[in-house]
Amino acid sequence: MTTHNTPAKHLLNYLQVAATDKPDAFTGDAELYGMMGVYGGHLLGQGLSAALHTVDEPKVAHSFHAYFLQRCNPEIKLNYQVQRLRSGKWGDTRSITASQEDQKVFHMIASFKVAEAGDEHQKTMPKVDGPEALIAQRQQRGEETFPFPPIKDGRTEIEFASAGFHEFIADRAPELRLWMRTPYSSDRVAPMTTREGQIALAYLSDATLLFNSVIPHGVPMQTHRMTSLDQSCWFHSVCDPSQWLIFDQRRVAATDGRGLNEGEIYAADGKLVMSCAQESMLRRIQPS
Repeated sequence: MTTHNTPAKHLLNYLQVAATDKPDAFTGDAELYGMMGVYGGHLLGQGLSAALHTVDEPKVAHSFHAYFLQRCNPEIKLNYQVQRLRSGKWGDTRSITASQEDQKVFHMIASFKVAEAGDEHQKTMPKVDGPEALIAQRQQRGEETFPFPPIKDGRTEIEFASAGFHEFIADRAPELRLWMRTPYSSDRVAPMTTREGQIALAYLSDATLLFNSVIPHGVPMQTHRMTSLDQSCWFHSVCDPSQWLIFDQRRVAATDGRGLNEGEIYAADGKLVMSCAQESMLRRIQPS
């Protein structure tokens, strides 16, 4: 059996937003996530959290569409303003804008609805080795976990189920697969609510999507400059992000200094949880 360090604070602590004295206005902390700056999933999670504060139970999110407008300053708080575009009996739509010192840095539109029964079908989860086996294999090779931005302070665990993106491999398939989860912490052992699980999924959804489009061409930050430009996600079913999830990803296209990537998140039992699409900057670094 492999062992995992228990984080002192649960992921949700970092994605909380606090109400202010202004209507539908909230504030949250920004953070530095290494060379990538403020991780996009941090904004997605906090933005969804702010919107959910304005949505009545039992409605939950069914989709969001977001733009990363400016590079954030990790030392300045994020101010989230929510606009109620639509409020209905069965569904709501919200516009969420994050700013720092009056500079807009992030914008999201999110929709919410009451759950209902209906016809169902889905894509099939790919067959991959389980996370515990992959962790054991990596440890036997004497390798450390790749320093993904979302794993800061142990708030998530991520394990490659495919070749990584830290070296160029000619003619390999331009796709990534990884296991991920949000482990219990010293201050949180209770299962997440459906809404909390959606906030955690929003955070995880940005994990490595942008790196798919660089695989046929080079290595992130060595041969290409990269950053997330926009992202859309659709929630399909309820899951517990404290349990292992598989994120199956691939590139769609690259052109005009941009890469388009897509992926699906599945529960370990094969249930489709979320679909994602993201456009990223893909600019080759010119020799100096």
